[in-house]
Amino acid sequence: MKKLTTLLLLLLGVALQSPAQHMTEKGVPLLQNFTPTDYNHRGKIWDIDSAPNGIIYMTADKGLLEFDGDQWKGFDGSDGITRSVLVASDTLIYTGSDLDFGFWKRNAFNNFEYTSLYPFKEDLNQISEEFWNVHTLNDNVFFVSSSNIYVYRDQNLTKIPAPKEIDNSFRINNTLYFVDKQEGLFELQNLSPVRLSSLGDNNSIEVTGMYAQGESLILVTQNSGLYQFSNGNLSSVRSKLSESLKAANVFSFETINDSYLAFGTILEGVYISDKNGNVAHHITKNKGLKNNTVLSVHYSEAGKLWLALDFGAAFIDLSNEFTFLYDYQGDFGTGYSAVLNNGEFYLGTNQGLYRSDWDDLSNSSELDVFELVPGTEGQVWTISKIDDQILMGHDRGLFSLNGGQPERIAEQRGVWTITQYGDYLLAGTYNGISVFRRDGEWWTFYKQMELILGSCNQIILDGDNTIWVNIPNYGVIKASLDENLYPQNREIFLSDQFSGRDHYLVKDEEGVNIVTEGYRHSYIPGQNSFRKSRLDEAESGIDNLLLRGSQPVQLNGSYEFYPVYNGFALRQLNRSDKNYGGTPELIFRHIEAYSNDERVDIPSGSKVNYRLNNLRIVSIVPNRSDVMYQYKTSDSDNWSEWTKNGTFELIGIGYGNHRLSARARVGGAVTSEKSVFFTIDTPWYLGWLAFLFYFLVVSSVFYLIYAWQGVSLSRQKKYLLMDQRDSLREQKERYRQQLQRVEEDKLRAEYDKMKAQLKSKTIELATKAKENDEKQKILQTLNEKFEKLKKNPDSLSRQSDEIKRIIDSHIDSEDNTFEIQIDELHQEFFETLRNKYSDLTRYDLRLCIYIKMGFDSKEIADLLNIKPSSVYISRSRLRKKLGLDSDEDLHAYLNSI
Repeated sequence: MKKLTTLLLLLLGVALQSPAQHMTEKGVPLLQNFTPTDYNHRGKIWDIDSAPNGIIYMTADKGLLEFDGDQWKGFDGSDGITRSVLVASDTLIYTGSDLDFGFWKRNAFNNFEYTSLYPFKEDLNQISEEFWNVHTLNDNVFFVSSSNIYVYRDQNLTKIPAPKEIDNSFRINNTLYFVDKQEGLFELQNLSPVRLSSLGDNNSIEVTGMYAQGESLILVTQNSGLYQFSNGNLSSVRSKLSESLKAANVFSFETINDSYLAFGTILEGVYISDKNGNVAHHITKNKGLKNNTVLSVHYSEAGKLWLALDFGAAFIDLSNEFTFLYDYQGDFGTGYSAVLNNGEFYLGTNQGLYRSDWDDLSNSSELDVFELVPGTEGQVWTISKIDDQILMGHDRGLFSLNGGQPERIAEQRGVWTITQYGDYLLAGTYNGISVFRRDGEWWTFYKQMELILGSCNQIILDGDNTIWVNIPNYGVIKASLDENLYPQNREIFLSDQFSGRDHYLVKDEEGVNIVTEGYRHSYIPGQNSFRKSRLDEAESGIDNLLLRGSQPVQLNGSYEFYPVYNGFALRQLNRSDKNYGGTPELIFRHIEAYSNDERVDIPSGSKVNYRLNNLRIVSIVPNRSDVMYQYKTSDSDNWSEWTKNGTFELIGIGYGNHRLSARARVGGAVTSEKSVFFTIDTPWYLGWLAFLFYFLVVSSVFYLIYAWQGVSLSRQKKYLLMDQRDSLREQKERYRQQLQRVEEDKLRAEYDKMKAQLKSKTIELATKAKENDEKQKILQTLNEKFEKLKKNPDSLSRQSDEIKRIIDSHIDSEDNTFEIQIDELHQEFFETLRNKYSDLTRYDLRLCIYIKMGFDSKEIADLLNIKPSSVYISRSRLRKKLGLDSDEDLHAYLNSI
């Protein structure tokens, strides 16, 4: 009777499982891996737990790790490897390590500080304890090693010795269980171990997990499968799941929302099953994990299953409505289109057309389930099911699948898209639109549509006869088709009319849209124009994974197909499990005050120096995707625009008290408002002491100005009289100086006149002297000749010739009398020049005299009986000997000597 009651309870438990707990089983849920490089090489991760605010905490070889979905932080604590973690609250964490355990408290700067509680640090040589489990129950914290259980409460420790050797411990509901390798299964009652059962013949099993199922306990073992403990008896569970776990070697275990189970194994990755043993997912390295050894498993309220791997960590997003089938082994390539027909799944990829049973896409099996349809090798762009006939757009043309075998309909190459238009097919090809007409159950080529050329990769029907055609790198064409399928009323919208890159067409309940990177352009029919708006980044879904410009294909009432790089994705429609993900919470992670020269981290409520009046406030909804943020300050009642960035910059904040409030939107739900407070200190020059000083200074200045004005007035009168007296003196002095200058000018003029006269008389005297000397010589010579003639009249003829010859010789002979007189007149000047310039010749000295006396070049040439050009050359040579530049006055220089 008791067994029947247990069975009924189990069946009732299965029946009461809410549909909200149903898990998508097709494909692999969204998976993200992290390598040790991502978390600063903190070593191997051993345990994972999550805080109420959504932040994930992990214990690693080198301390505690924190991950908020955006950034990793590491904190150092005990010296040994940190093995286990228990998050008590957002600010308090307990951990167990090798030869140590303790707690971490968050400080005002959002960092954790460690305090050890282990009492035997001074005597570690006799003790060797490793703390692999930490539990909390009824305000008690339990640190479990193989030798002891330490109970921490109200800053006091109580030690409970192990019966023999504790293998593992578990908290199930409000009870703490532990397994002793030799003594069996125990329950801790009032801090006393109570044995529930011995392991008997099964004492060699290693228990790695435990969960309740009805009134029974299910024990998860490392390599012996599942065991059930009920009514004091321990028995092996016989199921396919149990057999799989034996071979996989289970190392870790976690329940998911009391409906599903997660088994982390050493050899086979992670299994996810329901409590009836039906495997929903089996995720291995072949499906995206970095390796197959899972050391710890943790399910967070954000709907993510976290895995600590032998190399790195990962999470599986079970709350995401998308699942993925990636081609990690090169089996099928990148999916572009798909169709579901009578339980057969057809997948068009860049490698060809593949076929698989729809049921084989369950993630509990391997993904090598695709079979290439012969004759379809190459690029498949689209697959459509039209009137129970499967049509395929291929780079080699349009094909029909009859009996699963491809048959070419026409020779047109490169079919991007297929759209039914009444009894016609419109096929967008590499070069325009090919039109096919129904011929019984077959399609035949009808014509090539006029006026539309280029690569048409999208055709959308809008109304009865309006088509939109997308031509990449060119634009979009809108046209109306007449009864002959001739495009009338063409409208061409070129690519450069739209903001963003890579435009493609999307039709929804609001009409036709042209979507680019970051923008949506909605068509306004009445105005024949587009209204631009920014895309809501929070509603992007898996846009960063999708093939650009690709469109989903609805397979049936439950699934949609999405092309993604190196595989494809499935979206489960009408999911009712909205409880996946828990309640999101916005938190502030970091507050920084800064200026151009300094940056300072501050906690909320701080006073900030007025020089650091720029604030950077970082907020986040931990470990959530598709989040939008907005904020407002105490200076404004208006919220900012929604943005993907949760970092808020406040620049040039005025002094005084301030508040910044922020909130987030996650999946359409808005979080509660959170605020931070801070005060910008009043500058010292605006304080009351400064204003008192300013008052005193201003008062003193006014008094000094008043006193100074009185003294200044009397001084001004005195200075005015002195200025008048000085002015008269200056005027008198100016008159005296003017008179003196006139006298000097008059004397200088007389001097110059006398100097000129002296020069003239000197030249005249020299000329006269020369003439007289010449006359005297001639007369004397002639007198002598005449005397001789008187004595000897017979020699008249000869003497007359001689007299004539004397006269001629004196006429042609060179007369140096003038030069000699000049030389004698300037002997002192010659001496000065010879002493100063020893290389001057007599010719140079005489030239200096002529220049000094003011003769011009022509006059000097006459005196020296040379050409004026020779004088110019001589003057130039003289300048060089005297060391003068060409622009210096030679006459002035010689007169200065």
